[in-house]
Amino acid sequence: MCSSPSARRCQSPSPCGTVRTATATAARWSATGTNLCLNREPPRNRHPKPLISYSTMTTDSLSRRDFIQRSGLAGAGLAAAQMLPLRFLQAQTTGAAANPLAVYPNRDWEKLYRDQYAYDHAFSWVCAPNDTHNCRITAHVRNGVIVRLGEEFDVASYSDLYGNRATSSWGNRHCAKGYTFHRILYGPYRLKHPIVRKGWKRWADAGFPELTRELKALYKFDTRGTDKFERITWEQTFDYIARGTVAIAKRYSGDTGAKLLQKQGYVPEMIQEMGGAGTRTIKMRGGMGLLGVMGKYGMYRLCNSLALLDVHVRGVKPAEARAGRIWSNYTWHGDQAPGHPWVHGLQNSECDFNDLRFSKLIIMNGKNLVENKMADAHWFIECM
Repeated sequence: MCSSPSARRCQSPSPCGTVRTATATAARWSATGTNLCLNREPPRNRHPKPLISYSTMTTDSLSRRDFIQRSGLAGAGLAAAQMLPLRFLQAQTTGAAANPLAVYPNRDWEKLYRDQYAYDHAFSWVCAPNDTHNCRITAHVRNGVIVRLGEEFDVASYSDLYGNRATSSWGNRHCAKGYTFHRILYGPYRLKHPIVRKGWKRWADAGFPELTRELKALYKFDTRGTDKFERITWEQTFDYIARGTVAIAKRYSGDTGAKLLQKQGYVPEMIQEMGGAGTRTIKMRGGMGLLGVMGKYGMYRLCNSLALLDVHVRGVKPAEARAGRIWSNYTWHGDQAPGHPWVHGLQNSECDFNDLRFSKLIIMNGKNLVENKMADAHWFIECM
């Protein structure tokens, strides 16, 4: 069978057992309009007529001049063959070079591949996104820039205050998001300085007037996405946050604030619970503490410290001051199961994902472990 129309020998059996080149066969078939067949050849003469007869080959005269010329070409070819590089392919003596790699010429190209993973120093950090895993990652730094992120392989040495140790099964849990976090850090779309919406800034500079229909249109509160942002300094940022917080506490305090809340649709039970303190209208969501105790619980501390602002705004005693409202995951915020604590007494934390590998039956409802709990998905996969 001919696999390609090259100078390769055709393997198709011919009637006379003669082997022909695939190129010549394809050329003759193309001239006759016959498609190339890989299984058989078209019929041909069993004994084709030779192109040159034997008598012609034996009776043709060869002049003395032609003989000398052809003999000279043959001799030159033999002499040139002695100079070809192929004659040096014979075994050579290595001499003192016991290790050929030690004397191999021009190995600088290997340095290119080694330098790809070279680094000046490394440090450990914790990746603590919303999935609550807190994976430890090693950052490798070169020239002051994180070039890659890697695993921490000492998970089996972790222990708590009671001496309980983890196992190596808890290691190598990082996901692709954690491994590429430095791309976000150095990405072109990362916000590197404070910005504020221009309409909101104009409203704040005007003293936070009550937003009527006309003022909402003026400061673009009713045309989301049409306004532009303006860069400000960190000092301006802190000042605007403080002034806005004070303005909210003043506006919704006392009887005037209660009437305004009623006008905005607050139910009477909520207004009564606020007790005339405008600070109670400020809701802060710290999030889940496992995502970062200092950062997340720091928001709750700030919310509680608004009681100091209430003392300043309403002039009440510290014992009568009221702070802001905590917007927890199970109550105001509601991104967790609000009914779970009422039924089980716990905030759905009585089961850990590492118990999945010992389960005989797992029922999931609205949960995709492989994509939404990537670092814990291996516990689920191990039980299969």
